[in-house]
Amino acid sequence: MGVAVELATPDPEVRRRASESARRCLDQEFGPGAIPALIANRLLGIIHRLSGNHDPFAARKAASTVFAARMHRRLAPAYGGDLESLLRLAAAGNALDFFRGEAEATREMLAQVGFELAAVPDFRQELAGPPGLLLYLADNAGEQFFDQPLVSSLRRRGWRVVYAVKAGPIQNDLTLADLSASGLLSALEPVVDTGARTVGLELDRVSPGFRELYAAARIIVAKGMGHFETMSHLKDPRVWFLLQAKCPPVAQALGVELNAFVFAPSPGALDTRGQTE
Repeated sequence: MGVAVELATPDPEVRRRASESARRCLDQEFGPGAIPALIANRLLGIIHRLSGNHDPFAARKAASTVFAARMHRRLAPAYGGDLESLLRLAAAGNALDFFRGEAEATREMLAQVGFELAAVPDFRQELAGPPGLLLYLADNAGEQFFDQPLVSSLRRRGWRVVYAVKAGPIQNDLTLADLSASGLLSALEPVVDTGARTVGLELDRVSPGFRELYAAARIIVAKGMGHFETMSHLKDPRVWFLLQAKCPPVAQALGVELNAFVFAPSPGALDTRGQTE
């Protein structure tokens, strides 16, 4: 969080007030069972409010997007057009993160992504039913290049895929402005925003329109750890997580090695699905 404050303002007094407010927030929010993404949302709100800079990571997001476009052009030919290959390619995009260096991300992506935990057959079976609304929750800026082939493939299967981004800048998450600047807006339309600026998804903060869309979705694909942190406890049988487990708590919760790639339903969802069908 110190990086975020420094990027937001050079004013030492503002940085001091932001640090004090952040410490108070941590004292109030941190404890057993606390969700890191939710704490990050509160801390980033403090930084935005006190600094007046609502997109302190804009330059980093722009650089990440350029890097992602270059890496996608390099990697995409190595992946096939079948469902599992397109899921693996989309997952490869999740290796991008400004909290790690480009060299580390490049090494992992060039090794070709393989899932340590994969529920592709179950997902394929889910897609075989009558097509309906599929909500695709985007993650970091730059990942849109890796998402677009999968989104297009799902649409060719007859699904109405709606690509969802954040309503405004929050950390390095993708926004409508970022998507438009990358040149991929038209390729991914229809695109909606959640109505909220949050890491992951907090349903009590989204817009009424997005809440209706979420409720109507037959399938929800949620990219990245932020969505896993904020949604896995819901045990919603419609949700499928697509991510790289880049921190020990998430890896432990999923039962995989650190930095493993995962495509899996919400914990307990397959059992729930079997009971309700």
